[in-house]
Amino acid sequence: MVQAAESTLLVVEDDLRLRALYARSFETSSMSVLTAAGLLDARGILRTARPDAVILDIGLEDDSGLQLLGDLASETIVVVVTGQHEKDLVREALAAGADDVVFKPFVIEELIARVLGRLEARARNNAIQRSGEAPSLVFDMESGTLYCGHDTIITRLSNRESRTLKLLIDARGEVVTRDELSMRIHGEPWDPDSRKVDALVSRLRKKLECDDCDIHRSLSTVHNRGYRFDDSVQIELEGTS
Repeated sequence: MVQAAESTLLVVEDDLRLRALYARSFETSSMSVLTAAGLLDARGILRTARPDAVILDIGLEDDSGLQLLGDLASETIVVVVTGQHEKDLVREALAAGADDVVFKPFVIEELIARVLGRLEARARNNAIQRSGEAPSLVFDMESGTLYCGHDTIITRLSNRESRTLKLLIDARGEVVTRDELSMRIHGEPWDPDSRKVDALVSRLRKKLECDDCDIHRSLSTVHNRGYRFDDSVQIELEGTS
């Protein structure tokens, strides 16, 4: 389990009451907490600090909180908190690099569990990388079953999810564009106003989640281009001729 006392959390929230609640609650979990009332404050903190995790409100007074994502290190865990329930906003946050989205109102214990869970998964993944053991995946195309390198059944995929994963695996290390995915999976050109491709990849990434190996992080979004599956993953395909 991740040592919370070794982790630093940055809270970016313009509501003073909520900032105080977050700080008090996470400090009880022995985390070091930094707080910012907006983007300007947050960017000032980031000049001298490198937080392990960020709780990020979207509706800040000085701009959208999503503007901060480009300033964060790629390994920083980002949990977006918002009172807006639009599906497009969730997709935008995840596509921009957020790890999770939590809607207000929520139970603070749930938020703490989500942040600590993400930190634990990252710590496990870092340990695997330090040991030189690359994440591994067994994919049975015939049944659509996924197994991780720990012999754990992750999930079973739908036909479209299976075909999408196979396409990403075949091109691993390279970007597969949304247009290519739309043509190959849906049989039609990609429509920028449609969310079918993004929703499909989002479901696939969710099904790749595994508490043992965190392999879903191997499927990344390449902003304004498409998706890429990490070529360091060891993959064994079954049920193919």
